[in-house]
Parts: sequence; C-alpha cells; structure tokens
Amino acid sequence: MSASPTIKRAVQAVLTAATLSAALLAAPLPAVAQTPYFFPQTATTADLDPAIPTPEAFLGYPIGSHYTRHDQVVAYLRELDRLSDRITVQEIERSYEERPLLAVFVTSAANQGRLEQLRLAHAALADPSAAAPDPATTPVVIGLYYGVHGNETSSGEAALLTAYYLAASRSAEVVDWLDKAVVLIDPVQNPDGRDRAANWHNAWKSNPAVADPLDKEHVEAWPAGRTNHYFTDLNRDWLAVTQKETRAKLRLFHDWLPNVQIDFHEMGAGSTYYFEPSPASMESPLLPRASYDFNVVLARYHAKALDDLGSLYYTRENFDNFSPVYGSTYPDFHGGVGVTVEQASSRGLVQDTANGPLTFPFTIRNQLQVGLATIRGAVAEKAGLFDLQRSTFRTAVEEGRRHRYAGFVFGDPADQGLTRQTLDLLLQHRIEVRALAAPVTIEGKTFRPGSAYVVPSAQPQFRLVHSIFEETPAVKGAVYGSTSYAIAPAYNLTAAGARRLPALGQAVTETPAAVGGVSGQSEAYAYVADWRDLNAPRLLAALLRRDVRVRTAFEPFTADTSAGQTAFGRGTLVIASAGQTLDAAALRTAVDEAAREAGVTAFALRTGQSASGVDLGSDSVRPIRAPKIALVVGEGVNATEIGSTWFALSERLNWPATRLDPAQIGRVSLDPYTSIVLSGGRYDDWSERSVEALRRWIQAGGSLVTYGSASRWALAKGLTGASPRGPAAETQTDTIGKTDTRRDFADRSDALADQRSAGNAVSADADITHPLAFGLPQRALYVSKETDVVLPASPDAFSNVVRIDDAPRINGYLPDGLRRNLSGAVWAQTARNGAGNVVLFADDPAHRKYWLGTERLLVNALFLSNHLTPAERR
Repeated sequence: MSASPTIKRAVQAVLTAATLSAALLAAPLPAVAQTPYFFPQTATTADLDPAIPTPEAFLGYPIGSHYTRHDQVVAYLRELDRLSDRITVQEIERSYEERPLLAVFVTSAANQGRLEQLRLAHAALADPSAAAPDPATTPVVIGLYYGVHGNETSSGEAALLTAYYLAASRSAEVVDWLDKAVVLIDPVQNPDGRDRAANWHNAWKSNPAVADPLDKEHVEAWPAGRTNHYFTDLNRDWLAVTQKETRAKLRLFHDWLPNVQIDFHEMGAGSTYYFEPSPASMESPLLPRASYDFNVVLARYHAKALDDLGSLYYTRENFDNFSPVYGSTYPDFHGGVGVTVEQASSRGLVQDTANGPLTFPFTIRNQLQVGLATIRGAVAEKAGLFDLQRSTFRTAVEEGRRHRYAGFVFGDPADQGLTRQTLDLLLQHRIEVRALAAPVTIEGKTFRPGSAYVVPSAQPQFRLVHSIFEETPAVKGAVYGSTSYAIAPAYNLTAAGARRLPALGQAVTETPAAVGGVSGQSEAYAYVADWRDLNAPRLLAALLRRDVRVRTAFEPFTADTSAGQTAFGRGTLVIASAGQTLDAAALRTAVDEAAREAGVTAFALRTGQSASGVDLGSDSVRPIRAPKIALVVGEGVNATEIGSTWFALSERLNWPATRLDPAQIGRVSLDPYTSIVLSGGRYDDWSERSVEALRRWIQAGGSLVTYGSASRWALAKGLTGASPRGPAAETQTDTIGKTDTRRDFADRSDALADQRSAGNAVSADADITHPLAFGLPQRALYVSKETDVVLPASPDAFSNVVRIDDAPRINGYLPDGLRRNLSGAVWAQTARNGAGNVVLFADDPAHRKYWLGTERLLVNALFLSNHLTPAERR
C-alpha cells in the first residue's frame, strides 16, 4: 500500500532538511548562510541585530560542522553578555574538572534591571500564605536545560543559537517574549562529559563526513561522554544531590522555580523526535492531574514547531514522568511543567539511518525550534501556569495535613555524620525542618533533642518529603527507571513516621557545623572512635595516610570517657599511644586534626581496661592495614557502577585508588594491591591468562570485590574456591512468549518491559557481627536491587552476610520471576580462596552514590579485607 500524501510530504521535508544539512557540512559557508536554515521564521537578516555576532561568526565555523568545546560555549555566551542588554551570565559553580557551570538569564533590558525584584515576586507562587503575584506584571520563568548527558550534543549547539536569537531578534514576537518572560538557560549541565564527546567526534571527523554507523566517529570509546567526571548520570541525581553540578543547579532552581522546564536529550539514530505527554502508566500518583494535563497543552506548541519543519515526531509511547530523580520530573513536584524531549542523535556529523541521512545540523535545528516553541507556549499560557504552580504548593500542604503521618523524626546520636547528611539534603530541597524539643519514642526508637529533627508533613514541599521518607507509590507495571527512589532506606537512616507531631523546636535553616576532634585528658593510653558514624571511615583514611597505626574492635566494649561510660560497637577504631612512630603530643595532634576534619569525636582513654566487654589489648582488637586498592575501569565495565566506588573513595574518604584497564590484568603484577574491584559489566571476553592472574593473586592473599554480573562471572570462573549451593548466580528465567500457546505481537513490547528491574529497595537481614557489616546500627537493612543476579548460598554458613528476607518488603516494581527468586536469597557474601578472598555483592553496594547504608559494606570490604574470612583457629 502506498504512503499517504501527508506522510510523503513529511518524509520529503526530512530528506530535504538532511540534504541541506549535508551541504552545510560539505564546504565552509559564510556565517549568515545558516540563518534561513536554523531560523526559517526570520524573514530577512535585517530582523537580526548586526551588533550581535552569530555563533558562526564568533567561533569561525558553521554550527553543525564541528562540535563546540565547552570553553568556546562559555566564551560566546560571555560575549553576548558583554554586547547585549538582554543577557546576563553567571558562573554558579565549577565542575570536577574545573569547567565553569553557567546560568544565563535572558529577558528584556528593563527586566534585567530588576531581576531580584522579579524573582521575589515569582517566589510567592510557592507560598500558599502569600498573595498571588499579578501575571500582568510578573514574568513567567522558563528553564531550558541542555546537555545533562554530555554526548547528547545537539542541545549544546542549540543553546548557542537560542541565546543568539533571543539577543539579536528584533521581531515583535521576541520583544514580547522577553517582556513577559525570564528565560533561564543552562547551556551545558555536564561540561566534563560534553568535552569528552566533543573531542572524540572532532578527533575522528573526516572530509567528507563518513555516514557509516560503524565508523569510529560514531562509536565513542569507554566511558563515552554521557556521564560526568565520576561517571554519574546527572539526570538521575536531582533527588539525591550527590554531585557538585547538581548541588549548584538545585540552588538556582529553587531560587527561580521555573514554570516550564525542558530537559533536552538525544536517543538512538533510528528514532525521530519525542516530546511529552508521557504514557499514563508512567505518571506518579503523587502529582496533581493538572500537572500532566499541562503537558498536553505545551505539546501543541512543540507539535506546531516540528510540523512547520516537516520533522517526524511522536508522543505518549515511552519515557516516564514518575520520579523526582529526573530533571524533567523534579519541576513537576514544584508546580512547574517538566518536559523531556529526545532528538534522534547523529553521534557525529552525519549518520545513515532507516529514515535517511541524519545530520548534526538537522538535529540541532529541531532542538532549537522546540526550545523557541516552549517560550512561545509558556508566554501564551502564563496565567494557567501561574495557577498550576500556586495550586500545586497549596494542595501539597493539604495532602500533607491528611497524610497518615503528621511528620517524620530522624537522627542518631551514634551517627551524627548521617544525621547531618540528611539534614543537609533536606535543606537543599528547601524542605521545612524543625529541631526536636523533647524526647520521643516511636516504633521502639528513641529520639532526643540535640541529635534528632522533625520534618512536618503539612508543608509546601510535602511531595518531596514523601519521596525521601516514604515508599514510592505503587506502579501497575515497569517504568523507564527508578521505581524506588526513597532516600531514607538507601541511607539506612534511623527515622520513624509520627502519627502526631512531637514537641517542635526552632526551624533549622542551615546544617550545624560538624563537631569533631579529641575529647578527654591530654595524656591518653589510647583514642577510640565509633565506627557507626558515617564519617568514621574518613577519619580512618586520614590516620592511615599519616602512617598512624589503627586497630578495630571485633567485639563491643564499654569505656569510661569524657562523656561518661560509653558503649562502643564492633568496628570501633582504636589508636593506641604505644607502638606509634609519632610521640604522644604529635599523635594527639594527628588524631585531633583528622577527627575535626571528619567531624567525628575521638575519645581519649586513660586506661586499656574496659568497664565491660573486651579490653583494648584483646586479640579481638585487630590491626588495620592501609589498603592498596585497584579499580578495573575500561571497555566492558559498567561506568556508573565503578564510578560510584571511585567517588566514594576519592570524595568521601580522600583515599587514592589505582585505575587499571582490563587489558592490564594478566600483564602487570597485581602483587601490590590488597583489593581489586570489578563492578557489573561484561567479562566473558577476558583471556584465561587474565583469569589465572586474578586467581593466583587471590590465593596469595588478595581480596576481589565484585558486583552483579561480575559476581556471576567470578562464580562461573571458580574464583571463589568452594562451590556454592545451587546454581551459580541464578538469573531470572525469561519465559515471555515461550510458555503461552499464543499471544498478540502488539503486546510484546509491554510484556518484555514488565520483566525489567529498574531500581528497587528490598528488605534484608545483615549479620552485623561479621566485619563486612561493621557499623550498621541494626540487622534490618534495605538493599538496592537493580539486576537479576541472585547469589547462591555459600556452604560456609558464616559467610552469607546479607540475606534478603523470606517475605521481603519491596519498594518499587519487580517482575514476578525475580520476586520469587529473591525470597531468602543471599545479597552479600564472602568466600575464602587460599590466603585471600572474594567479596560478592548481587548489586552495586554504592548504587548511584546515595545508597550509604550498603556503601558501608563496601568500605569494610576494602579496609578490612584481610579480616573478612579468617582461617580456622586451633
């Protein structure tokens, strides 16, 4: 059957655009030659202010013929700031690789002169007790957020063209936009990743450009440019806020609370263009219906823009709008309209696809015009957007007032580091927090003033409060990702829901400074620090770097301290004065400085005899060796997982780790390393030489730490020594379409999607007497379940350290097959092999850098590696 005339016209438009884009790539053109292509709405060049240089004029090459480095993006935007009274550029932070993070404010000259006044007026929309601002005098705020994934590069070039057009256009429409709107442009959310991608594409471009998808220009090397310096997917960091890029972005977001926020992405080259609304099955019941309804309103403007270009697009088929971890959904929790847009990616200058040649300029033009259509729609729908934002915060208070818990209490005097971490996170999200004014016991947990805080439910940020402390709302089937995102279980936070609010103290507006250092008499027999504190490993790392000898208690004890008789648990750090290379005064100074920097109290003890429990000279107080850690990074390795370990060591502990390429295993000596970490990934192509090198190293005393698929591989290769009980690292059996006699082909996509595991919190039991679990406050623990890997039980019953409950509590969506396999399964175990051991995790213990509860297990695995599988005693 022949295609309809409408389809023919659309396809012809795409091919025509592709041909023109290819022409742009074939030969250098004057800068103005691109204007009709990128700005077809501009009748003549006279409509553009000649005093404002085009990106092409400034950069020296046509947009779309070369990938613009981040420093050039910054330079051009700062030049617009210098030349135009419509643009203000602020540097809000530096990335981990010291690239500037910018906020670009675009509005009329008159509005530029009163930005703070406008910001404060707009802020009233988030305060249900404040008078509503006048839409006639208060601009709508539009956030255009580009390049959160660094190798989705069309958006960064579109940001340059968007800023240029808004600065240079003399059209009545643009003048009206800038009078009625403040456009907030984040040109490159992930500059470190963008430059990895830009440098790759530029290094491998050819003349003429090569369209073969297999050409090296289109196939980035590991780790590619998607993630930031620490391989973090910044698009999944909005709730946990683990990265400095996110922290800065969040401050800006809460200062301005955009009414519309577009997150520009790219997808596979074989697709077209996607914009919301998203499927109804992927919406959050926490959000008001009106929020999703407004996606439909804005979609009309996006559709019109792409219709005018003749570009193909689709809606409502995939990509969820469910979780506040995403940059396109976090705004929905704040009364804005967040929108994901996805452009098929050329991943280079031009790539052959089923839809014809896909060129870089074509992808840029689509992103540019959708951004401009967003401004057009937001200005036209300003009154409705104001009503939506005001209503969202008002109904949040009402829902919080009706919630089953009047508030949440959290805090642990033994883990002040985690308490401060939680408080800091809440304040970054502008959540109301109050000090606890009187002791209270809830669900068997006692909270006391000075170490605990209260988060009321009846507040404008209730939906985020729910997201942090409560279970994720149930979903009918699998969503795109992050079906569980609650922070409290991931942190292993001591917290409880209160049916009635306890006595409230003052509002907390900043995180109290960490109080640490040595406490006690000047002359000490030894110093001890509780391992339960989140920051105790930072103290340990600082002491080991100074060659201070540190021991750890394998049994609890109670000692007389400056705070009275104090109970210390397993893992407690013991720094004896005897046997050190430092004299007594220098040792005290070293311990005090390290403890202050970590925010941990180290108690000075006058005697090695404990009030109860083991004494400090017991065989149960064992020396800690300074670890020499290697992380395997390179092709086949899951970058985000190994990045979480790298981040934990580098940023949280300030501890160095060697990064080894997989090709080095078997070629270099592994003898210097005490631990080697293999995150999830693909290891089936490793040579027998590499496997044998690992085996010899383990048997000689090394400790191999594996996650997920790496654990399955280690078991299959026999690196753990003794055979486990049951099949090696079981996986969920895929039976879709195999057991049914007949199913409709149209149901296949949904059926397969329902088999995905996309982020879950699963209840488990941890053996807190095992050194792998030292520091956990209780046996009950939530673990992240992101993969289908299930560890078989070890024949050594003492080595199955974390076991999922027989009837586990599951927060998130898990397919039935994996749910059945999980019940009673082992999640973390140790296995002795010769003089060394293997530590196996079913999933990444430092998942997305915010699973602090299980990250403690990882730290123990690395710093206590030689104590995890003791040899048989006589």
